[in-house]
Amino acid sequence: MTSVSIVTPSREIETIARLKPCSKNSNCVSSNYLEPPNRYVSPLKILNDRDVAFQRAVRDLQKNGSDGAAPSVAVLEIDAKKYYIHLAVPGTSLGSLDDLELVFPPDAGIVNVRCEARVTLPPPPFCVKKNCINGNMDQRRRVEALGVRVLGLPPADQRQMMDAKWTPIFFNSDKVPDMVDYYDN
Repeated sequence: MTSVSIVTPSREIETIARLKPCSKNSNCVSSNYLEPPNRYVSPLKILNDRDVAFQRAVRDLQKNGSDGAAPSVAVLEIDAKKYYIHLAVPGTSLGSLDDLELVFPPDAGIVNVRCEARVTLPPPPFCVKKNCINGNMDQRRRVEALGVRVLGLPPADQRQMMDAKWTPIFFNSDKVPDMVDYYDN
């Protein structure tokens, strides 16, 4: 996590937490819009107020398995001033852990997420599941499971993805729209 200080209209200095970019050679996904498509994952959508969503997330994560909802989530850090939560979740490799971070930015209506494996494994050569993007699928599943099952927060692009067309890249015969006009003349 990194922090940025801004001056609010009332002249107060507010520190905003930001997620680090994914390391180049790691199994990592992030909702940072600067990530390439194989590392990008949609942020989670806040269904109410930022403060309420953060407090519920802290409460639900601190239960940590007492009701069976999130038995394998370990809370490593909670910074209420920066609206930041750092978790450890089971990784892909037996006995390994992934770091999962959540940041609730002000006035955005989303929760930014980042999940990075502590043990990097080679990505599978392809995937054939709908909405699959080659690489880092285990980290994507962890973010989705935490968001929907534990926190009750859906992906911000959930509605758009319902009707999205998906074609595996190695079967893709779709023409690029700009090139269709160029070659058809």
